[in-house]
Amino acid sequence: MPLNHHLPFAQLRRLLLDLGFSERVIDGTYLGFTLAESGCFFSFPLYGPQERVSNAELVGVRSQLAWRGLLSEEAFDA
Repeated sequence: MPLNHHLPFAQLRRLLLDLGFSERVIDGTYLGFTLAESGCFFSFPLYGPQERVSNAELVGVRSQLAWRGLLSEEAFDA
């Protein structure tokens, strides 16, 4: 399972927005991403744009996107 352990949050954010997710701040401490038609939801701490996303979060996003048919694991890895 190759993952980029140095993925900045800005890159993950751009991917989710490009897939059609909407974003909103939750309680001033989290950023939520929702894709209503799929029921998919992710939340992250308010990362700075260049902060690295944790590997655990990347694994979760990658598997959920693939499971819901939104993006294959191979495309995510690319």
